[in-house]
Amino acid sequence: MRSVLASPRRAPRLWLHTAPKYARLRRWAAGVLLAALAYLAWPYVALWDLSLAVADPDPQALAARVDLAAVRDEIRHKLNKDATSAIGKLSDPFIRWLEQGIRRLGTNALDELVTLDWVRERLSGASAAGQGLLSQMSYAFFDSVRGFKVRLGPPGQAQVHLRMTLQGLRWRITAVYY
Repeated sequence: MRSVLASPRRAPRLWLHTAPKYARLRRWAAGVLLAALAYLAWPYVALWDLSLAVADPDPQALAARVDLAAVRDEIRHKLNKDATSAIGKLSDPFIRWLEQGIRRLGTNALDELVTLDWVRERLSGASAAGQGLLSQMSYAFFDSVRGFKVRLGPPGQAQVHLRMTLQGLRWRITAVYY
């Protein structure tokens, strides 16, 4: 009879000793889940911040969010058939714009054509007057762990594509094309 009474008393005691292990595991799993959700939301917050920077007349607001050298390099890589590029299919107007620039400016065309003002025009041109950048987003998702693709503009019409890359602790635009 004693053994029957002793076992119910031990069961809660055993449960109390194993609970901290599961509690630590649950806290660790919750921390990993929260970190993953924060990472997934991070580029969308950067897009919201980019939308504010495009609307801001101060050029430095946008300059901190755009890596112009990388944007120019991606276009150069796309023009070089032997190099790989993060840029997808180029539209005919984009190709004509590049051809005209190269004819007029020569080999330094990209350095003179691809400026912060050009990036601002592409991003603000994709949104209707009075509407922000986010309202014109038709696609935005990761294409790699450190890469995020965005498509602006309604489907079936001229769309602006941009790629954001995680550089250090900031998401910055590294490719713009249409």
